[in-house]
Amino acid sequence: MSPIVVSPGVYTTERDFSLYVPALSTSIFGIVTTASKGPINERTLITDEASLVATFGNPSVDHQGLYAAQRYLREGRQLIVVRVGTYYQTASDLTVHNAAATVDTLTISIPDDAGPGTWANSISVVIAAGSIQGYRLTIMDGVYTVGVYDNLLLGTANESDANFIETRINGVSDYIAVEQIAMAQTTLEAGTFSFSGGLNGAPADDSDIIGLVNTPPTIPSTGLQLFRNPEYVDVNLLAVPGYPWRTVIAELLSICEVRGDCMCLLEVPADKTVQEAVDWHNGTGGGATDPTAALNSSYGALYYPWVTVYDSLADAEVEISPVGHAAQVIARTDYNTETWYAPAGLNRGMLRDVLSIEHSATQGERDYMYGPGNAVNPIVNFSGIGIAIWGQRTLQRAPTALDRINVRRLLLYMRKVIATSVNYLLFEPNDEATWQRFVDLVEPVCRSIMARRGVTGFQVICDETTNTAATIARNEMHGKILIQPTRTAEMIVCEFVLLPSGASFAEFVA
Repeated sequence: MSPIVVSPGVYTTERDFSLYVPALSTSIFGIVTTASKGPINERTLITDEASLVATFGNPSVDHQGLYAAQRYLREGRQLIVVRVGTYYQTASDLTVHNAAATVDTLTISIPDDAGPGTWANSISVVIAAGSIQGYRLTIMDGVYTVGVYDNLLLGTANESDANFIETRINGVSDYIAVEQIAMAQTTLEAGTFSFSGGLNGAPADDSDIIGLVNTPPTIPSTGLQLFRNPEYVDVNLLAVPGYPWRTVIAELLSICEVRGDCMCLLEVPADKTVQEAVDWHNGTGGGATDPTAALNSSYGALYYPWVTVYDSLADAEVEISPVGHAAQVIARTDYNTETWYAPAGLNRGMLRDVLSIEHSATQGERDYMYGPGNAVNPIVNFSGIGIAIWGQRTLQRAPTALDRINVRRLLLYMRKVIATSVNYLLFEPNDEATWQRFVDLVEPVCRSIMARRGVTGFQVICDETTNTAATIARNEMHGKILIQPTRTAEMIVCEFVLLPSGASFAEFVA
């Protein structure tokens, strides 16, 4: 549009036609789990194992989600954790006197975001003289040192000093917070001070995990509902490891289907045979928390069996849900290849830190788990090779392209990346120029995916055939994206043909 000009001069304007499709993360993993510490019913971003343990405590068989999180973080980069459960009380504050033991000088407390529970009862603080000046505080979790703060100063005169005790510890330590309550004092009594009084509540149940839909930010949602709205949180994978309950599974699948941009990872309960695993996912397991109808959705994938790993923090071998390893393999696939490659097999599906598995399915058992219409992805121990995920079925029972994880994730990726771009066409005139801009945005995405082996063919249509007078009158613009997804080679058939002596190979081939 030209500027309105009245008097002589040079007038400049700008028009930006450089709209492009942005790069998006494809393996952000959301987990709902119990934990020994950490914020409750809040989405917490974790990007490495050290931060996971510092924020939520050590993994354990009672907190399976933390094992899954730990495994994912070994190759994944973005984890969003929601801690759930009922926790009654935070450990009581500690009061430290001055050196003369006559004045209450310092209060040591558990930070608000560390959360209540019995975890803090193992935390103690050792106060001793500093190596150069002031005091040294050593934080212990049982027999392990989890923090050392040296040369700390107290008193009004030191409030602006970088070594002032509150400045050095508050917001830095994941375990304690301090407050000097008698600013005239500059000394502390030495000794070991231990927390007590932290209480856990009842174990998490399905209502804690599923949570409530509330109205943020006034009343935040809880549990899985913190992942329901795609406008609030971006996530590609979702799981509740260690809780294969029908109510939880139904909610996971519902959230993924309503969002339309992520899928959930599920596990068969521990200690089941192949027959029991198949019956369980077909709704005939008969257990109190088992599904009562067949699991059937392209937005979920199911893995069997549980795996044994070494827990270096506990110095023990433990049996854990396979969900974390499935997420790890998906992250590896995205990083090394593309979202639409199958997250399975000897190239991408190896589980290098798994010591053993409950049961390694035979070829006949694997045939049963994959068909007729069944959808259990086996984890298999191959002699001389190792342990690998050996299937990539979604839970969809209909025999379409969406019964494979690589195709489902291709569609999730395309839906998200294209929707993100064409958002900028909203409220533009619904005419041929905007229709062409839609085509110009979408076609390069499809060409790029085809060049990277995601689709074998495509066509983008946005014209008068998709936008009739009736749709335009409803303020709607319609585009069609036709794609032929690349299928994976899951069965390789080698045919050997014996020919008589003297026969021509060329004649036989012809």
